[in-house]
Amino acid sequence: MTLDPAAAPAHAVGHSTPTVRRLLAAGVGWSVLHALLAPRWLLDPGSWPGLDADERYGVLSLLDRTSTAWTLLALSGAGLLLVLLTRRRGGSPLLVAAMAVQAALLGVLAADLGSLVLLGYLAAIVGPATFLVVFTVGAARDRRTRPWLIGVAAVVAAGMAAGLLRPGTVTDLAGELGSGFAEHAMPHLHLALLLAGAMIWGTTAMLLRRSATGRCAVCGRPGAAWTRPEAARRWGTVATWIAVAGPLPYALLRMTWLTPWPLGMPTDAVLEPQMRLFGLGLGFAALGGAVLTLGLIRPWGEVWPRWVPGLHGRAVPVRVPVLAGGLVAVALLAASPAFLAMAVERLLAGDLGDAALVLVFPTLPWGLALAAAVTGYAFRRRGTCATCGQGEPALSVRD
Repeated sequence: MTLDPAAAPAHAVGHSTPTVRRLLAAGVGWSVLHALLAPRWLLDPGSWPGLDADERYGVLSLLDRTSTAWTLLALSGAGLLLVLLTRRRGGSPLLVAAMAVQAALLGVLAADLGSLVLLGYLAAIVGPATFLVVFTVGAARDRRTRPWLIGVAAVVAAGMAAGLLRPGTVTDLAGELGSGFAEHAMPHLHLALLLAGAMIWGTTAMLLRRSATGRCAVCGRPGAAWTRPEAARRWGTVATWIAVAGPLPYALLRMTWLTPWPLGMPTDAVLEPQMRLFGLGLGFAALGGAVLTLGLIRPWGEVWPRWVPGLHGRAVPVRVPVLAGGLVAVALLAASPAFLAMAVERLLAGDLGDAALVLVFPTLPWGLALAAAVTGYAFRRRGTCATCGQGEPALSVRD
């Protein structure tokens, strides 16, 4: 049985969806957490997990710790009030507007490098190793993919010969990363938490707004012509190719660390093997991001490849690429103001090398293109809505 949005009050339709209920519960959790943490930060400013002054480029760099704690305490109280009023009265236009303001304020506070730095370092640590293990296991079971194992073995052998994948190098790097993460991770984690709050309130406001305008709170239909599968395939393909190009300059920069002339480092710097290995991990993570982005318009973005153990041949759930790509896009966009501020600061100081990082790592156009690419992918593959019954058949890249 499908749900006709016109058959019930608009706010009731949106408020009754499981997604909105889960988002409201997440909003309660976020608010309660900060309602407990903010008083501690007020009583003990030294416990505040903020970045050092020379590491901050966002709005938080303009606020002292006490002002920031009071701001977060007020936002946590506002969040609890919004959830309570929404559960009692539904998604009225005034409440939706208040949620949008809450999301905007948290987004402004989270606009710094922390979330992107945390995401990038985790990808560099986990990504290449996970790929090697998964690909090796999957390819060993598939005859057509098995020849590619020769290439993987050659890369590993070259890394060992160069001293990058020797047990001592890997152990030293793991120790340095572990101690560095324990010492510096909390500020970045908190910025990511602020960004998560912005996404919670922003998504809730969007879904409730859909209901208020008579659209399905799940799929957003009826929508404009550009949201239809055929149109989404056209502009989504363009956006995907732009997003694929986004991480390539950074990946190529890190690949030079394989040579005696590494770019992005002072000319007189000597790269230790573990540092070179970590830089290459960042480069491979960026290159892997480009390949995964290309999957939004390629068959492996719709059906798991043969070398993925246990999943090969099955359809890729739409939400997997959308959530993963959306997470990266949000982190890139949140970091864009800070990247521009950093570039201007370094340019005024005469440091053209660091100022050029904004060209090597183009967060703003890359983030916008990636957001459009995953949106086009979602519109192309979503098919008929199970809630309202509207929609057209999903399109495959083969269609």
